[in-house]
Formats: sequence, structure tokens, C-alpha cells
Amino acid sequence: MSTTTATIEKQSGTLWPLNLSALCLVAVSLSAVVSEFGASQRASPLAAASILLFLALQWRQIHRTFQFFVVLAIGLGLTLWFNHDITWQELAAAIDRGAFFTFFLTSLAVLREAAGSSPLVRRCGIIMVNQPPGRRYLLMSFGSHLFSVMLNLGALNVLGTMVKRAIHYGDTDEQHRIAGIRSRRMLTAVLRGFSSIPLWSPTSVTMLLVLSAIPSLQWEHYAPVGLLLAAVFILWGAVLDRISYPQRKVTPGANHRLYYLLPLVLLVALIPATAIVVSVLTGLQMFSALLMCVPFIGVVWITFQYRRASPRVTAALTARRITRSFPLTFTNQRNEVALFASSGFIGVILIPLIDPVWINNWIEHANIGDAWLMIIISLAILLSSLLAINPIITVTLILGVLQQLPDLTIPPTVQVVVISLTWAVFAGLSPFTAALRFISSFSNVSPAVFGFVWNGIFNLTVLISLYAALLIFL
Repeated sequence: MSTTTATIEKQSGTLWPLNLSALCLVAVSLSAVVSEFGASQRASPLAAASILLFLALQWRQIHRTFQFFVVLAIGLGLTLWFNHDITWQELAAAIDRGAFFTFFLTSLAVLREAAGSSPLVRRCGIIMVNQPPGRRYLLMSFGSHLFSVMLNLGALNVLGTMVKRAIHYGDTDEQHRIAGIRSRRMLTAVLRGFSSIPLWSPTSVTMLLVLSAIPSLQWEHYAPVGLLLAAVFILWGAVLDRISYPQRKVTPGANHRLYYLLPLVLLVALIPATAIVVSVLTGLQMFSALLMCVPFIGVVWITFQYRRASPRVTAALTARRITRSFPLTFTNQRNEVALFASSGFIGVILIPLIDPVWINNWIEHANIGDAWLMIIISLAILLSSLLAINPIITVTLILGVLQQLPDLTIPPTVQVVVISLTWAVFAGLSPFTAALRFISSFSNVSPAVFGFVWNGIFNLTVLISLYAALLIFL
């Protein structure tokens, strides 16, 4: 019996709200799918009712910070609607955005559930930890990147736990020093691999936000640029690691069977590949097609994990996993659902209230060029993250305003590059980000030390390179 299943069975008295809450998220997801096929007017009321019922059922367990955003979103919507400041079409568009963001979370939860119990993931993690130091950094960073495509923050838990188990501090000061260096190198590699996800991955929050705000840009058109950026991001980290810790001769690790990583690479590639095929066949945008495909990929992956049983037993075990584990998996995202749905709603509903002409005139009067405008936006996002302001809200509002400027000449690809690189930097820098707090728990230092000392030079060089490129080429 899995840990998740055991947990659910112990909570037998709370099964009905779990199941009802999960059904609410399924209803929201179906509403989002219907909206993607052009029936938004019929789906929006169902989506709104389902989200509100889910939040009501889970309200006591939602963090107060996220409760604030929910109250703010509802208050803004009602105030603007009753004052006739927005139309039903604008309100429905805001509801649809919140529903699509909720669909994003629900869809990826299925994939994360499958990856979390996969022997393939555990085996690949063990292989990456047991490598010589020089090779280990690059493989840990690359492996963290692959894991994060499917597990998100769960990748940090899997690899962080493996790193902690692999470190033996010994008894002498020298053994302690070497073990500390080894821990620092591996955990830094894990964090940087995770931080590179926003640069391209269709399963990242960043891609969700920017592609929702810039409908003229398709993921498949941007992906080659994002993949190149991610490769450079990871390789630059490896270069800094090699400079900081010159290679020395050591006894090779016990497990060098790198070909075991190939199935994981193919699995990650399968996700966007399947979505592209569905997009071509249905005419849907690739990102929407991906969210529709991911749950099926996740269920097939779960079924594959039971492949050694007979077909009947395999089907029964898969059905049991879906009915018993999925409700808890879905509802455990209550804080994320509250934040994503409310931020998506707020980002859309405020757009009609913004005067883009005034902002455009102010930019021209201040003589701010395209390069400096993007640098200011990047710094605003970065500084807000250092002040504990959630970047989902910041990026949603900034992109919403930016797309309304009448004289905007900055290519969409450049906008995405700036936003995604800034996101990648603050993910490994701000002590308030969940990723940095989580990975630092496996070290002996605080999130601030991890971000500013261990990862500071890396982040600074990335930012300097980004700003220099903007000033030169834009």
C-alpha cells in the first residue's frame, strides 16, 4: 500500500470533502477545455461556481496570504461588475483565465503523481548522485532539470533527500570540510537545474503566464530559443563549478550506467511531442493541447508501473490509485489554486481599467528606450520577489499592461526571454521563494546564505549578461 493511500484511508472521516473538492477541480478543468473549443459563455458560470465551491470547502486550510488574494479577486470582481465598470464578456474572460490556471495545476498534478512513485525516477537519481565530482555536477543539474519538468518542487525533494543520504561527514575536520563542499556542489547543481525550467518548459508557471498574456506567441515557436537558454544556463553553472573547484583525481563512482537516463529524457520529450500532434489534429494552441494530453500520459505511466501484474489486476490497481490518491493530490494544491486562480482573474479584470495611452506617453516623456524598459521590468520583478511579493501577481500585471501599450515595438520573444531569465534568477536568489527555502533545508545554511552566497555570483553574472545583451541588441 502506498503512503498516499494509507494517509487517505486514515482520513476516512474526511473523504467526502476531499472527493467533492477534487470533483470541483475536475469540473473547472472541463470548463477550461470547453472554453478552448469556443464555448466560453456556457463554461464560465460553471467554472466560477466550481472554483468558489472548492475554495469554500478548503478555506480553513488555505494560508492567510492566499486567502487575501481570493478576497481581493472576489471584491474587485463584484465592485467593478455592480459599478458597470466591466462587461459580462470581460468578467467571463477573467473567470476563464482563472479556470485555465486551475486546469494547469490539476493537469500537472496527475503527471507529478505518476512521477512520484516511479522506480525510473528513483533509479536515475541514484545514478546521478554516484558520479565523479566533475561529471556529477553537470548530471545533477541536468537531471534536476528533467525531474522538474514532471515533478516541479517535488524534484528538489527527491534529489535533496538523495544528496543528504549520500553525504557522510566522518569524524575529522578534513572529512567535514570535504563533505560540506560535496553537499554544496550537489545542492547548488540541483537548484540551478530546477531554476532553468522557466526558460522553456511548457509545464512551468512562467510559460503559463507569458503565453497566456502574449497570445500572439506560440510555445513551439519560442521553444528552440528557450531550450538554448536553458542549455547555456546549465553549462555556465558547470563552468563556474569547475573554476571554483578544480578537478582532482578520485576513485570513480560505483554507478556509471548513464544509459539508464535515456528513458527519462525520452519521457520528457514525449510530453511536448504528443501535444504538438494533438495541436495539429485539433487546431488548438499547443499549450492547451499539452494540458489535455498530460493527464492521459500520467495515467498511462501509472498503469505501466503495475505492468508486471495481469491485465485485470493492473486495471484494478490503476483505478484504485486514481480514486484514492488523486483526491488528496488535487486538494493538496489548495494554496496554489487560490493563488493561481485569483492572480489570473485579477490580471485580466484590471486590464480594462488601465490607460495604456497615458503609460505610453509617460515612457516617451521619460525617454525610456526598449532596452531600458525591459531592464526596469526585470528589476521590478526581481526586487518584488526580494520583498516577498509573489511573482505570479507581479508578472501577470506587468505583462497585462505591457501588451496594451499602443507603440510597443519589443518582440514577444524578447519579452519572454527577459521574464523567464529574471524568473530563473530570483528562483535561486530570493529567500522567500519556495524552491530556495526547500533546497536549503537539506543544507546547513539559511535560504539567504544559500541564495546570496552560494548562488550569488552565478545569478549576478546571468543578470549582467542579460542586461548587456539588451543594451547591445535591442
